[in-house]
Amino acid sequence: MIYLALAVACSLAIATIFKYSERRGLDRMALLTVNYLVAFAVAGALLATGVEETAGGLTLHPGLLVLGVGTGALFIAGFGLFAYAIRVAGMSLATGVMRLAVALPFLASWLIWDEVPSTAQGAGLVVAGGAFFLIARREAPASEAHVAGGGDAPEGANDGWRVALVLGLLFLAGGTVDISLKAFDEWFAATNSRALFLLMIFGVAFLIGCVFVMRRGVQTGVWPRGATVGWGIALGLVNYASVEFLLQAIARLSGPFVFPVNNIAIVLGAALLGVLVWGEQVSRVNRIGLGLAVVALVLMGM
Repeated sequence: MIYLALAVACSLAIATIFKYSERRGLDRMALLTVNYLVAFAVAGALLATGVEETAGGLTLHPGLLVLGVGTGALFIAGFGLFAYAIRVAGMSLATGVMRLAVALPFLASWLIWDEVPSTAQGAGLVVAGGAFFLIARREAPASEAHVAGGGDAPEGANDGWRVALVLGLLFLAGGTVDISLKAFDEWFAATNSRALFLLMIFGVAFLIGCVFVMRRGVQTGVWPRGATVGWGIALGLVNYASVEFLLQAIARLSGPFVFPVNNIAIVLGAALLGVLVWGEQVSRVNRIGLGLAVVALVLMGM
């Protein structure tokens, strides 16, 4: 259980770093780029020391290369959307949507790989859809602001369409990343190293981010500050640790237990941090949506 608790803590730390970086006005793209450089370096070091297995190598199959490049692009785009969603919708709602995105690989597994979901999982998919719309719905916060004692209203609190669009894109990006990893397992994992594939993904994400940071630096003369680099390093370490701890938890506990508990704990933990630490305002409708998200994750884990 300790590894599962550490995985949850690291995932919450990622959301907290994003929230803090937005408060400090740090360069989001530079933060993500440094993050993936660190993740690439840590993964490479573990491979070089033999801690991670590389059995099977990595072929130059065109389909695998396309999948790797596409997944790397989705990694940095999804993380960027997550950071922006925290800014406009708040930590609790952005994290809830990010975790609900697990519904998409469930649907893809059913439609593409003929993995028919159980009755409970099917119900979870339906509940997840309802939960998303309730989370993405914005209500005028004025009626509740005095109850919460003011607090931190997200930047997009009064722009419902923008918030819904950002959360929708986050849902699609998060779910598509999981589908891409599922595709690797189904089509390439038998003859290719998962560790090397992840290394390729981290490398692609870093290179994409580096292009944007370098181009902007050359055009404007504005380069990442030391604080951005420092928090990017912290984000990369925590990001990699969250994956490692989750894999360690799966190795010791059953997957059907680990995945729903991990997702539910992160949703509830982010909601508590958002309200209690950052003073975010969450409407009654949004709270119902978060509750339904927990129900959906429980059902999809059955």
